[in-house]
Amino acid sequence: MALADAERRATQTLLWVTPQDWLLDIALDHLTLARVALYRAALASQPPAAAANPHLAPALAGLRKAGTLDHLPKALLTAAHWHALLGDAATARRHLDEAQQIAERGPMPLFLADVHLHRARLVGMAAAESRTTNWPDIDPNAELAKAKALIEQHAYGRRYAELADAEAAAVNW
Repeated sequence: MALADAERRATQTLLWVTPQDWLLDIALDHLTLARVALYRAALASQPPAAAANPHLAPALAGLRKAGTLDHLPKALLTAAHWHALLGDAATARRHLDEAQQIAERGPMPLFLADVHLHRARLVGMAAAESRTTNWPDIDPNAELAKAKALIEQHAYGRRYAELADAEAAAVNW
């Protein structure tokens, strides 16, 4: 129900802002719709089709065009997760690396915490062969520790539950 509501609202606002050519608003609506597709795919029992997320590329391109580096990491993290679901670890890694570069230059420590948390989860959940091939230099537990340090240092309360969940999952990494 929540996904359908988010999809309905973003679709409606996209219809309103597109004729106005409001780049940021358009890109953020595409990002919301890309996240809806991501969450649906993550909850499904089968891997998604690459074409099943038509809003991801417009979200990334729109945020780049709007010149809003403070929003781009959100789209890059969504794209990384999407490509990881597709089994495209190389593209997922590129998106995470770009988000990290932006966050470090910012400085944007909360986005940096998100990058480390996403990287820890994606690497930790990867099959052994994929981890060896695509993430050979990444230790998911070290990434989780970096995320935890940033989350605690900056009192990033929105991530406490997710951090606890990732720490529980890390037992199986």
